[in-house]
Amino acid sequence: MARFKKITIIGVGLIGGSIGLAVRKRRLAREVVGVFRRESTLKKALKCNAVDKATIFIEGGVKGADLIIVASPVHSIPKIVKTAAKYAKEGAIITDAGSTKAWIVGSVEKSLRKGRIHFVGSHPMAGSEHAGVEYARADLFEKAPCIVTKTAATDRTSLNRVIKFWSSLGAIVKVMSPAAHDRSVSLISHLPHIVAFGLAGSVPLKELQYAAEGFKDTTRVASSDPELWADIFLTNRREILKAGRFFEEYYKGILKAISKGDHSKTVNFLKRAKSKRDALTYGKESV
Repeated sequence: MARFKKITIIGVGLIGGSIGLAVRKRRLAREVVGVFRRESTLKKALKCNAVDKATIFIEGGVKGADLIIVASPVHSIPKIVKTAAKYAKEGAIITDAGSTKAWIVGSVEKSLRKGRIHFVGSHPMAGSEHAGVEYARADLFEKAPCIVTKTAATDRTSLNRVIKFWSSLGAIVKVMSPAAHDRSVSLISHLPHIVAFGLAGSVPLKELQYAAEGFKDTTRVASSDPELWADIFLTNRREILKAGRFFEEYYKGILKAISKGDHSKTVNFLKRAKSKRDALTYGKESV
């Protein structure tokens, strides 16, 4: 049975397209509408059945929607939410899929008229190094962590509906504050991307002809969209710099042990890292 009459997705790329496919597969809405910047992407989304209807106009796209999901690049989210709220019906819920939360939620809560439209920040921890609706999958969120944020201004009924929405897509939902979210993802998502970009960028091009699976696996996410990730890094700058210092301390500890020829310390550093990696229970790689 449909939980929403109409869901509108603004920004139907990998994440937005996967949301559309998952919603339609599970029949969670009577109608799924996509809002696009480009006609070319609109046609791709319709072709792969990510949405029922498509438009390049926010006003028409969000009209009558019960749930509006903004899955656009981070820097654009507050502005799009403000525009969508202007045309959305009273009582509509708006959420997002942005990878930083304090900056987004803070910006949105300042701009929304309290009570008419309800905003709840979200971050599904799923994706890949590929971008575009053509890579969308209906099962992308199954068993994937999804963080939903709560502040003093969050409407509790809307919060519960957003939690149930992501859960219905198969995600494992955790509720936390925007600040706690940004601390956590700076370490387990943003830092790994910086390390991957740094590693891929530091190796001379001529040496890459010898790169095997170890290098490819470690730098996989360095194939991600640079514009998108620059936005993420810059909107979570403070926490990312803290995370970088944690990494630097551990990395330098390994190098110091190696420089001294200390086998025991080197092994201990590697063992500690291996035990943490082996403790991971999440079964899918994510972005």
